Amino acid sequence: MTTNEIKWNGEIWRKILNSVAGKYDCGVRFKIEEGRLGFDGDRDCAVEIIKETKAMIGTQE
Repeated sequence: MTTNEIKWNGEIWRKILNSVAGKYDCGVRFKIEEGRLGFDGDRDCAVEIIKETKAMIGTQE
């Protein structure tokens, strides 16, 4: 997988996660730093957002 593909996939995940986070208005914002997906805000809320997003998409990685 090329670097551009990895970067694009990270950006897609970031946008989806931020959309789900917006539904809860809990102050979590996902970001990409140094090529890695991270977040600002409440860790517990972020974990639940990630779980919900994975279930919605159908991935259990």
